Amino acid sequence: MGLLTALFFAAMLLNFPLIGGTTAHLLGGASIGLILGPFAGCISVTIILVLQALLFGDGGLTTLGANVLNMGIIGVFIPCVLFFVMNKLFKPKANGTLYAMIFISAFVGDVFAAIAAGTELGLSAPTFQYGLSIAVPVMALNHSIIGVAEGIVTIVLIGTLLKLRPDVLEKSPILSKLPFFQNKTEPKEE
Repeated sequence: MGLLTALFFAAMLLNFPLIGGTTAHLLGGASIGLILGPFAGCISVTIILVLQALLFGDGGLTTLGANVLNMGIIGVFIPCVLFFVMNKLFKPKANGTLYAMIFISAFVGDVFAAIAAGTELGLSAPTFQYGLSIAVPVMALNHSIIGVAEGIVTIVLIGTLLKLRPDVLEKSPILSKLPFFQNKTEPKEE
C-alpha cells in the first residue's frame, strides 16, 4: 500500500494545464484499486490527496472532498467494478484478454472521474469562469488521452507483478478472482 501510494503521489504531481482552466494528470486509481481492492485503494488515494493539499497546495483543502469523490471513489471504484463484471463475463484465460480488461477499466475510470470533476467545475460558475459546456468536454477529451496512458501504466504495473510477484496479486480482493489464481488455489481431485 505504501509503495503504490508513494508511486502515484509522485505521478499525480505531474500536472498538464488544459484549455478551460483546469489540469490533467494520471490518477493511479485503477492500479491502486485493482491491486489493493477498492476500499484500501480509496484510502491510499485520499492519503495522496491530503498530502498534496497540505505539502504543495495542489488541489487544496477546500476542494479535498470533491477530489476524494472524483479520484478516490469514482477513480478507484469504477475500474474495480468494471473489471469485476468483465471478469465474470469473459473469464480471461489468456493475458491478451486480461490486459484488455485492465486497460478498459483504467481508461473508463479515468474518464468518469474527469467528467465528474468537469461537472463540478462547470456547476461552480461564476467562481469558475467556464461553465458546463466547456469544462466537461475539455476534461473528458483530455482525460481520454490521459486515460490511454493510465491504461498502459496499469497494464505494465499489473503485468510486471503477474510475472515477477504473482503472490502479491493473489492477495488482491479484485485480481485474486482471476481464473489463473482460482485454478491455482483449488485442491486437485484424484
